[in-house]
Amino acid sequence: MSYRSDGRQRLVVIDTETTGLGTFDRVVEVAAVVLDRTTGETLDEYDTLVNPMRDIGPVRIHGISSSMVSAAPTFEEIAASLALRIEGAVLVAHNLSFDVRMLDNEYQRLDARLDPGDGICTLRLSGEKLSLACDRYEIPMTRHHRALSDARATAELVKVLIDEQTPSSPASILGLSSIVNPRTHRRDASSEDAGSQLMERLIGTVRYPTSDGDLLTYLNALDWVLDDLVINDSEKAHLDQLARSLDLTAGQIENAHRAYLLSLIRAAKRDNVITDEEDGLLRSVARLLDIDDIELPGVTALVPASTELAAGTRVCFTGEVVVDGAVVTRSNLEETAAAAGLQPVASVTKKCDLLVCADPSSMSKKATTARNYQIPIMSITEFITALGFVDLP
Repeated sequence: MSYRSDGRQRLVVIDTETTGLGTFDRVVEVAAVVLDRTTGETLDEYDTLVNPMRDIGPVRIHGISSSMVSAAPTFEEIAASLALRIEGAVLVAHNLSFDVRMLDNEYQRLDARLDPGDGICTLRLSGEKLSLACDRYEIPMTRHHRALSDARATAELVKVLIDEQTPSSPASILGLSSIVNPRTHRRDASSEDAGSQLMERLIGTVRYPTSDGDLLTYLNALDWVLDDLVINDSEKAHLDQLARSLDLTAGQIENAHRAYLLSLIRAAKRDNVITDEEDGLLRSVARLLDIDDIELPGVTALVPASTELAAGTRVCFTGEVVVDGAVVTRSNLEETAAAAGLQPVASVTKKCDLLVCADPSSMSKKATTARNYQIPIMSITEFITALGFVDLP
């Protein structure tokens, strides 16, 4: 598997956001910025949220909620697209060992392996955390702890810190059998520079080295266009131009649109719950792609959580939120529940009456079990409001 064969020496700057730091934690967002090592030119950018198929982790740090990743691809679905960027390039990251470990863990779950080669760690070269290093070298940095923003900043930083003598060797992905899937799910679609990045992506026709390379190129462009659920006249013109340059027939384009919508439906149905937001997204995409003969699943009818919490209600808590700048932990919530006459329980069983979690869309084990047992789920914010507490313990 190879990303391009034009002979250029490439750097691939990676950044991940994760559910935590441990072996069993998962990637929830990944970005890769591909650079020409000689000229410093940005050849490609890739970023996507990733559904970890478990609790989302420290939302207050990475800013990613369960609802944001509910329709995102899993790592298995993006593994090949990411591998296209990594294969044969020198890995770069700020704290390279961490990102390599997290990505290798993900690839090993697919019976593959990331061989990092001899990569370049800008943390080691700078001796400072990313924000301080960027300040030192006057590199603009916005939206820290967003994978694409951090990867872009690191890409600028590595240009300053390395020279021709900096030791390195390319990385590779070993044993990966999954096929390229161009679908992503980004959170930066509304950023100020999204328009310019989009046009660059539409005009640049990177060819994936697969039998369906032209179709994948078109789908990759379509994916970027649909990020804001709008296809304006300019975007449509660029898509049409791209399709013509790739010699795609109307039938091929129609099949590609249908395949794209079906992949979104599969992602939305993964947790057996279709939320109002997911339903709206699916309907919008179907409308934009002019598809009216694929049945959409519709919103899942969930057991409503009553806002009247009777004394003795057995309630289980999971996750945490930030209220007025302060972290509300599980122990805070259990003390609050006890003070209100409720009965906190440690786990979700058939005898549990209510699950309270940071995001009702969570795919944590507790939330999944609650749905299976038809136990109502309430957000932490709704719980606090229902009890009428302003100050928590």
